[in-house]
Amino acid sequence: MPLTELALLHLTPPTILTSPHLLAGLARAKSAMQRFTGRSMSFLQQVEDPACIYIIGEWESLAQHMDEFIPSAENQATLQSLQGMFTIAVFEHIDVALAALPVGRNGGLGKETGTVVRIERYFVKEGAEAKAGFMDVVRENLGYMREYVTEGVVGGGWRVDKEDGKEEFVLVSPWKSVEQHAGFAETEGFRKLSALWEFVDGTDTKHATLVDI
Repeated sequence: MPLTELALLHLTPPTILTSPHLLAGLARAKSAMQRFTGRSMSFLQQVEDPACIYIIGEWESLAQHMDEFIPSAENQATLQSLQGMFTIAVFEHIDVALAALPVGRNGGLGKETGTVVRIERYFVKEGAEAKAGFMDVVRENLGYMREYVTEGVVGGGWRVDKEDGKEEFVLVSPWKSVEQHAGFAETEGFRKLSALWEFVDGTDTKHATLVDI
């Protein structure tokens, strides 16, 4: 099963998303990755902090990305050209195909409709029981969110390259606006889905919109 890469770049001042050198480098990186894998990738800009840029792309396997693409001459040259323009805040791989996520279903998502993509990272408590309990809540209640959402699919998966063996689940959902999600938070379905909090130590939740690079 293919994996989805989730990376978060934090731009280093004075670099901003519209900086020509940055845009050229990111475009080269996207082109190289898509040629290498035959799969798509997208860039998204975080709403909470516009200096944060997400990369979401699909790989055949962890080895294809880490052992084959990253050390390749073309990729290393691109990284060298972008040196000093950003730091990498998040870099992980999720066991879900890109087609199962809202970003993968529609390459134009967010460009014209203004759709906001919500990226939720759940840091699950230690132990098999916590992981099983978390998944039981997701399986039984994620349908409420899927019924409420009108902009595309809701999907997610477990982090493959765990940090210190800790379990992390990433959920990606599309919304008309941040306010629409606030509306969902007032529903009974949200209350039932919130039972997953019993099984997590914390979360990292952000919103982003697709950018055309």
